[in-house]
Amino acid sequence: MRDRRVLASLQVLVLLLPLFLGGRHAVGVTIGLVAAIALLAATLRARAEAGGGPAATGVAALAAFVGFALATTVPLPPALFALLSPAAARLTAAMLPGWPAAGSFSAWRPLALDPYATWMELSRLALGCAAFATLVGYPWRDEDAVLARLVPTLVVGGSAMGALGLVAQAAGNGRVLWISDVATIDGRASGPFVNPNHFAAWLGMIIPLALAYAVTLVRRLRRRLAAAAHAGRGMGVRRERAWIAALIANQQALVLPLAAATAVVVMLVAHRATDSRGGLVAVLVGLGVTACGLLLRVRPGSRAALLGRFGRFGRLLPAALGLGFLAASAATVVFWAASTDLADDGVDASLASRLAVAAEGRAVVRDFALVGSGLGSWLHAFRPYQAPPVEGGIWDHAHDDYLELAAETGLVGVALTLAFVGALASTLAAQRRQRRQAALEPGSRGAQGDQRPPGFEIAEWRGALRDRTSLRWGIAGGIAAILVHSLVDFGLHLPGNFLLLMTLTGLLVVSGRSRPATAADDDPLPLPAPAGSGRRTEAIAALLAALAVAACFPTLNAARIVLGAAPLAPAACLERADLLVAENGDAARPRALALVHRALDWSPADRAAHEAAAAALGDGPESEAALARAIELSPWAPELRDALALQLWRRDQRAQAAVELEESMFRFPYLVSHAYLSPDSDLVPQSAADVLRVLADGDTVAVRLTGLDPIMAGAIERGLARALADTPDGARRAGIVDDLTTLLEARRRFGDATTRLRAEASRSEDAQAYLARAARDAIRAHDLQTAEETMLAALTRTPEDGQLYRDLALDVYAARGDFASADTVLQAGERNAVDLLPIHHGVGELVVRRETMSDDELPLPPASVTAEAEADVE
Repeated sequence: MRDRRVLASLQVLVLLLPLFLGGRHAVGVTIGLVAAIALLAATLRARAEAGGGPAATGVAALAAFVGFALATTVPLPPALFALLSPAAARLTAAMLPGWPAAGSFSAWRPLALDPYATWMELSRLALGCAAFATLVGYPWRDEDAVLARLVPTLVVGGSAMGALGLVAQAAGNGRVLWISDVATIDGRASGPFVNPNHFAAWLGMIIPLALAYAVTLVRRLRRRLAAAAHAGRGMGVRRERAWIAALIANQQALVLPLAAATAVVVMLVAHRATDSRGGLVAVLVGLGVTACGLLLRVRPGSRAALLGRFGRFGRLLPAALGLGFLAASAATVVFWAASTDLADDGVDASLASRLAVAAEGRAVVRDFALVGSGLGSWLHAFRPYQAPPVEGGIWDHAHDDYLELAAETGLVGVALTLAFVGALASTLAAQRRQRRQAALEPGSRGAQGDQRPPGFEIAEWRGALRDRTSLRWGIAGGIAAILVHSLVDFGLHLPGNFLLLMTLTGLLVVSGRSRPATAADDDPLPLPAPAGSGRRTEAIAALLAALAVAACFPTLNAARIVLGAAPLAPAACLERADLLVAENGDAARPRALALVHRALDWSPADRAAHEAAAAALGDGPESEAALARAIELSPWAPELRDALALQLWRRDQRAQAAVELEESMFRFPYLVSHAYLSPDSDLVPQSAADVLRVLADGDTVAVRLTGLDPIMAGAIERGLARALADTPDGARRAGIVDDLTTLLEARRRFGDATTRLRAEASRSEDAQAYLARAARDAIRAHDLQTAEETMLAALTRTPEDGQLYRDLALDVYAARGDFASADTVLQAGERNAVDLLPIHHGVGELVVRRETMSDDELPLPPASVTAEAEADVE
């Protein structure tokens, strides 16, 4: 009875946890953590009552990993701290003024950059670790019941979750699961998950298992129909009639295979609706592994038929099918890489960006080589290394679970993870040897077959679970899928995904254990495990104790928040400090500073904490020092440098402010992205004349640039010029040129703008646009000679542009009084231009100008000039 309760708890946990936004919601984590600890306690009690249990494969490595992660949150003396993690010691000394000599911050420091994040990460990992330890360590009285309960649960639950994702996409209200406060992504199914990629990862683990189960059901149905047809043939019925009669007699048996196949199709459609390219790559690999294994399971008679049909290539069919899926997966990667560049689409990070983050993230692994930066600290550890081409965005995960694991846990954590994998591999290899040996023994289960009398057969859905080898290939395909997906995503950081992975891994171990040959397929195994196999009980107890310790700290933090005491979580401290200042004003600044100080003491590499310190301190040297430390943590964040520059500017430190403004503009060369150039900035002109000019011109950026102090404008120009010098041709360079030209035009430096645009036109494919703008700037600079040369050069490239003919005729030749050349240009425009409206307007304007200019004012241009102009235009 207790076994059923434990299995029911596992079923509920695996299916319900994803409904809490993939397990990331605090309520889901809390409920799951309580269930995980209860499962481990039940496992220990059952082993004690049974006098032992099966060997808890890999649990010792899991307990050691959790214990190591907890050890990184224990404060150490400065000397030992610097010895074990020199990079963390340097970072702490830079972020905490006076450490370790001064007494304002704790001298003893943990190895983890953010201990509370480590405890939270362990709380999320606890669910998967507990599920695995329960599956492999519980002394099940009937291990077949484990498969009979969990495998159908995963298949049915996976199809239900896939259908839920499709329904939510078709009839959703823009919120995940309709009632949450998290917005969905248009055009992509995400089910109960926030990120469609994580939903694809969850489905990708179940689809191969569902396929294996469906194929097994189809095989059993085929054997049943073949037996019925063979009996009909023995009675003299023709082959076709025998098969039709068999189908009619076994109509009810068709329901289960069709239902299983429908479940696979629903999950595949939902997976495709996620539009996850990484998920598609992963599920193709998983299906390849499963399909290859299922073909290897073909019976000898069927294998002979394959050999007869495909000749000598029949032996290569499994490998060919597996390679076909791998080729399709590789092709998906190629198309993914070809369809995106370093710029993300605003919804999902591109493959190039993910690879760039991985390349830069290797520096974190190098600097925190031994013990890592602490679980959950990737964001804090990576920010100082974040640089182009991924200088923007919040990369709170590496989009590569293996890289993130190495960065956060170092060599020690990687070694413990490999120890877990090694224990699994050793156990699975030993199980395979035992199965082979058992198959060769007389009277083995495989030799006896199913000898039940008619009327006493087991149910088809349960009988299909007897083919454990096929199920193991399905489980292996699901595990392979998530392992591949983790190369380009962080799906395993979702508790729901990690729980499912560890559940599949536990099922792989349980399904590989030998079954007693004397046991009936539908009878429970009444004998408990021998006492001698329980030597690993200490590992389960150690894992339970470690997870219970990790759970204490989030619980204590929640209790302190409820009681009004200072929280343990740095983010909660910052939130409360901000709330105090918002509600009570300057009177609450001392208490707010105390909370910010507490957050810094807990997490010195948290950029948000240093920003909060700067805000709480107000303007002054201390606030500027806090901003400087935040900049050191995130060198490519323009908003930090802008804030520091404006503080320096207000304190009349204009030279230093100009340096920061120039560096900020160089690192992020986009005028509209800097707060001090926004409409709400104090630097924006507010006079009536300025407002009217904004309304007339429609270019608010240009008006704001006009009102800048010359020192500030010079810093912006130097930053843009530096960025332009370091940027190759492309859209980014074109944007920088546009912003730099806008600045020069706003400062009425039309000659410099003309020179810059003509130089850019000489190297750009879009030269005509630069030349046209350069010509107009030359006119505004009253340099008609340069304007004429530039417009003629532009017309040779775009002779269909009617506006250029109009500008050349009126703004250059008519302005000189050379109306003959102006007439010639407009006539050429009537022949060549596509847009004739500017030409017609130009003809009217030319007539008006000629009539308003007296004969004495008309100059007589040299005939050579007119002839040359006509030849150039023609």
